[in-house]
Amino acid sequence: MDYDAILIGAGAGGYLSAVRLLKHKKKVLIIEKDKFAGECTNYGCIPSKALIEMSESIHYLETMPGINMSYKVDMKEWQKWKDSMIARIRNGAENLCKSLGAKIIYGTGKIVDKNHVSVNNETFSTDYIIIDTGSSPVKIKGIDDVYYNREILAIDNIPEKLVIIGGGYIGIEMATAFKKLGSDVYVIEMKDKILPEVEEDLSKAVDKKLRSLNVNIILNSKVLSVKKDKKYKVSIENHDDITADVVLMSVGRIPNTEDLGLENLNLALDGRFIKTDNHKRTSVDNIFAIGDVSGAPMLAHKAFYDGYIAAENILGNDVVVDYKAMPFVVYTDPEISFTGRATENSNKIPVLANPRSLTMNQTDGFFKVYYEKDGTVAGAGVAAPKSSELMGEITLAIEAGLSLEDIFLTIHPHPTVSEGLKDVSDIND
Repeated sequence: MDYDAILIGAGAGGYLSAVRLLKHKKKVLIIEKDKFAGECTNYGCIPSKALIEMSESIHYLETMPGINMSYKVDMKEWQKWKDSMIARIRNGAENLCKSLGAKIIYGTGKIVDKNHVSVNNETFSTDYIIIDTGSSPVKIKGIDDVYYNREILAIDNIPEKLVIIGGGYIGIEMATAFKKLGSDVYVIEMKDKILPEVEEDLSKAVDKKLRSLNVNIILNSKVLSVKKDKKYKVSIENHDDITADVVLMSVGRIPNTEDLGLENLNLALDGRFIKTDNHKRTSVDNIFAIGDVSGAPMLAHKAFYDGYIAAENILGNDVVVDYKAMPFVVYTDPEISFTGRATENSNKIPVLANPRSLTMNQTDGFFKVYYEKDGTVAGAGVAAPKSSELMGEITLAIEAGLSLEDIFLTIHPHPTVSEGLKDVSDIND
């Protein structure tokens, strides 16, 4: 065989798999049709958080008592900085793989059979194949010439009026950011609440804050058409038309499985996803699928984890996935995070009880933990400043089978937002 493993896609999971295999002296070929490090680094997680961080910094100073400020946002200059920052991350990942001996080819990889992959009119043989082709935005037939995540994050000016179709996590993150950057924002959601995939109290915390910021939220409504002339005209069921400078479509993502050669293998599918077992192995025993293409949740850290599992099994180790504590974050205001699962037993305290949050002039949100009858930590939902940074502690507690008392008796630095976890874990108070 030419290679021990061929990876189709160099996204979050793909390059982590490659690094794992390369460190164990495996011969690896990585095929990538776009940019190394995938959607998250180049077009999703990283650029969106950079935009959100800028908007939060501006809003933080604007709302801090005693501060009067004026500023100008030069989006073209910001985009140059953002692109250079992303390039640093992308090049670091690619150079690491190269330094460990990986062969990298840019082009569209297609599976010929279980042991052969073609790219750029060449065919290579391999013992194993890992599919990490990611996902793409859902597009609605008849609604064309709108923005998706890639376009909105490459924008070189702040739109005066922005309409966002879809109230999921991407749409709501962008709604928050652009409102704080000065846009008049409308969110249109078909369901009866924004963030429909999030538990009720977390969703309500974000909804309340968005409305206080004067974001226009239109629920239980379907977009009938989007037409573009000099501006966009958005027609909505049971609502007046809206004219906007930019329309962002954010109604979900679908796995990239087309033009991959799956028909040559007759791989089992789970809906549109590639079906895998708990080793991330597909129905063909030497082929693995990881990340978005292998099923929800579509999260970069899930792809990292999947990549590790696949690589370990290729190395001959019997390692299985365990998603019982999968952290999920929505970078809104307040920032909301959850991990584990909800149980009948919970404890909840307001952010107002956390001194560090008050020093940041952040008063919205709460800390909530779920636990079993014996006190074992089962999960948590937090709406608080930088709540994403707290999820590692709770996730570890769940994985390790720790109790709320273990968290409460752990000395947390003061003053920190993390003390909220300590305080909410005192169920005997």
